[in-house]
Amino acid sequence: MPGSGIDAIARLLAEGLAPRLGQPVVVENRAAGGMAIAGEAHANARPGETLLLAPSAIASTVPYTFEGRLPYDPEQDLVPLGVVASEFLCLAVTAASPARDVAGLVAAARAAPGTLNWYSVPGFMELSFRLFLHRHAMDMPFVAYRGSPQAVVDLAAGRIQAAILPLTPALGSIREGTIRAIATTSGVRAPNLPDVPTMAEARAPGLAYDPFTALFGWRGMPPGARDRMAAAMADTLRDPAYAARLGNAGMLAQAGSAAMLAEVIAMQRGQVQTALRTVGQRRAG
Repeated sequence: MPGSGIDAIARLLAEGLAPRLGQPVVVENRAAGGMAIAGEAHANARPGETLLLAPSAIASTVPYTFEGRLPYDPEQDLVPLGVVASEFLCLAVTAASPARDVAGLVAAARAAPGTLNWYSVPGFMELSFRLFLHRHAMDMPFVAYRGSPQAVVDLAAGRIQAAILPLTPALGSIREGTIRAIATTSGVRAPNLPDVPTMAEARAPGLAYDPFTALFGWRGMPPGARDRMAAAMADTLRDPAYAARLGNAGMLAQAGSAAMLAEVIAMQRGQVQTALRTVGQRRAG
C-alpha cells in the first residue's frame, strides 16, 4: 500500500532495476486481502510481464491462514528470486505501562487477566504471539485493525496496551515517548533503536522473526531470465545508496539468494503449522 515499508522498498528497487534491465519498472500496489490479491494478480498476469515483491509470508503463512480457496499456487506461481530487504518489527507498549521489558509484560498480563488488549501485524507474527500467550498462560484479548498506523494511534492513547508493529509507522511515536518499544523481533538490533534488545536477548526466542521482503518470478520463468534478474538484483543491492535510503526508513537492506529465500519459506511454514496446531486459527469478529 502507498506509504508502507514495502512500497518504499518497491520504489527503491524499481529505481535500481530499471537501468540494469534496460526497461521501465513500474510499481503497482495491490493491497489488502491478506496478500492474496497481489498473489492472484501476479498469477494471472501474462508470463514475463510482472515480478512480485511481497513479504515471504505470502508463500509461507498465507497458504495456511487464508479462508477459502487460495487464488494462487504458492509452489508454482511464486518462483523465489531472492531476499531484498527486511523490516524491523517491535513489541511496544503504551507509555503508561509498567512493563519495561518482555518479562514485565508477561507479569502485567498475568496480574490482570483479560484486561490488557493487544494487536499484531497479521500473519506469522500474530500467530507467534498467540502461541507465546498460550505458553505463558497470558489472557490478553486481541483487537483487529485494518493497518498499523491506527494501531499506533490507539496504543499511544492507551486504548490498547501492547502491539507488534513495523518500525516504520511506529518510530515517530517511539521517539516522542508516547509508546515504548521493549523488544524487536529481528536477529539484530534495529539501527534506529540501538538500546532496544532483540527478542533473543530478551529471552523470548519464540518471538524472534525477520520479516523478509522477497522478489518472486512468474510460473515457468526460464533459467536465463532468472539469472538475468538475479544479476540485476545483486548489483542493485550492492549499491550503498540503496542500503542508506532503506536504513533512513527504518529498514535493512538484504541480499539473499533464491536458495536462502526457499529455506526461509520452508522454516516459516513449519513454525506456522506448529502454531496453528496449538492455538488454531483466529476467527473474524
